[in-house]
Parts: sequence; C-alpha cells; structure tokens
Amino acid sequence: MFSKNDEILLIERHTLEVVIDMRRLEHLLLFSLLALLLLFGRDVSESVRTSLQIWWNTLLPGMFVPMILIRFLHARQGFDHLYSNLFNRLFHMEGNAFAYVMCALLLGFPGGSLFLDEAGEQGRLNDTGCQRLIACCCFPTPGFVILSVGSSLYGDSAIGWKLYLCVIASGLVLLMLSRRHVVCASSVLHTPPSFFSALTQAIWDSARSMLLIGVYLLLFLVIASLIEQLLPAACTLPLQLLFEFSSAVLLCARLSCTLKLRLMLTAALLSFGGLCVHLQIFSALRHCALPYASFLKARILQAFFALCIAALIF
Repeated sequence: MFSKNDEILLIERHTLEVVIDMRRLEHLLLFSLLALLLLFGRDVSESVRTSLQIWWNTLLPGMFVPMILIRFLHARQGFDHLYSNLFNRLFHMEGNAFAYVMCALLLGFPGGSLFLDEAGEQGRLNDTGCQRLIACCCFPTPGFVILSVGSSLYGDSAIGWKLYLCVIASGLVLLMLSRRHVVCASSVLHTPPSFFSALTQAIWDSARSMLLIGVYLLLFLVIASLIEQLLPAACTLPLQLLFEFSSAVLLCARLSCTLKLRLMLTAALLSFGGLCVHLQIFSALRHCALPYASFLKARILQAFFALCIAALIF
C-alpha cells in the first residue's frame, strides 16, 4: 500500500515528466522551424516584405495616432466621468464602464485589450468584468475598417461604415449574452500627470504597442508561409483567412464571388480578428486570467453574428 506521501511524490514525478516531454517537443518544433527557415529562404523573405508593407501602409496609418490620443485622454482623466445609465442597465454594468467599452472600440485590437488589462491591473475594473470586456470588446480600429477597407479597398466609405456597424453590433450582441457577469468600473482619484508628461507617455506606450503588433505580424506571416509549403493547395486559403486579419481582408476582396458574399466574409474576418491578433493579445496580457478557449469561443460567436448582420445590411 502506498502512503499519502508516496502518492504525492508519484504525482509530482509524473507532472515533471510531462513538463520535460513538452519542453522536448517545444525544442523539436523550434529546431524544425529553424530548418524550414533555411530551406525556404525566398518564401521567408517575401513574407517579411509583405508583413512590413501591411504594417507600414495599412496598420500604422489607421491605428497609431488614435491610439496616442485615446491613451492621452485617459491619462488626463478625460474618460473618468463618461457615464451612461441606459448602457449600464442594458448590459449589466456599473460606474463608467461605458468609457472602457468606448476606449476598446476606438483603440482596436490588440491595443484595446491591452488597455483593458491595464485598467484591471490598476483596479479600475473588477477581474470578471475585465475578462468579459476583453472577450467581448475585441474590435478592429475604425480607421482601418472605414478608411483602409471601405475607402481604399472597396472604393466606398459607406461600405466601410456598414462593415464597422456589423462589427459593433456583433460585439453588443456578445455583451448582451454575457450579462450574468457584472462589469464594475471605478475611477481611481489621483492628480493627473502634466500635459506634456501624459502626452510623452502616451506616445511611448502607443509606439510599444505598434512595434509589438508589427513584430508578431512578421513572425506569424513567416510561420504561416512555411506551413503552407507543407500543406496541399486546397488547405492554404482557409489558413490564410484565419491567420492574419488584415492580409485576409485583402485576400477576401480578391475572391471570385459576389460582392455581398465578400462583404459578409470580410465582416466575419474583422470580428474574428485572426490568430495573429489572438497571439498578440495573450502574449501581452499581464493581469487578466481569461482562458484562451473562452476568448476563442467569443471570437467565433462574434464572427457568426457579424456574418448574419452583414447578410441583412448588404
């Protein structure tokens, strides 16, 4: 018969063996990735150029300046008194939670999620409320949807506004379905930093977020291109649509199908965000303990709702 201590030791030994096996698997995958980088150097170089073009020409113009302004407004307590009693009653929230939903909406992903995580870390949001908002309020930036997708890609800003409406409406549906978890928001009273100090900090924080976005975009597109080399051609299109949302939107616009179907797929892609965005968010979260499975479920649901709403609007 085993004693209690023997059982504990066996469990600990088994856990250690599992950890060692996982680490060996991790090392094997990383060495395999390094070998693929050397074997497919031309495809890797092309993916790097593509990712840098997307970051510089598409993401940076639509995200960087709004990100600075919103962080600056928040530091100067511009959102502390933004309340909506009707919004709180509809979505089971307290305090100025409406302000945090608006910040996440305007910042876009992944900046909005990182902003909510910082609010939870600072005690401005309760833990369950922070998890709920990160899961449900994951939106692309309005500049990217309206300007880059609507005006530039489809040549009509009205299309961009309609796509953005689909994304917002699908997020509000998620918030309504998750009402059982209350969001408690509170303003932490303190003396705001000086004007130029707050502006400088907002610039540095925003630059860090944009750099993080660019690096993860580069890594993810490189890995995706290597995976595509090992898969049959029939599997590449679904993977390209799921991996990275900005390049997926460009790819979706070139599909040989009706305009309505392309816009429906685009609305779904904008709401899902892409696995690259998911990786950016979860690699940078410092406080929120939201399980990825719950986040992924929310992204799939929001993509489905956006698809249905787009079918009605277009």
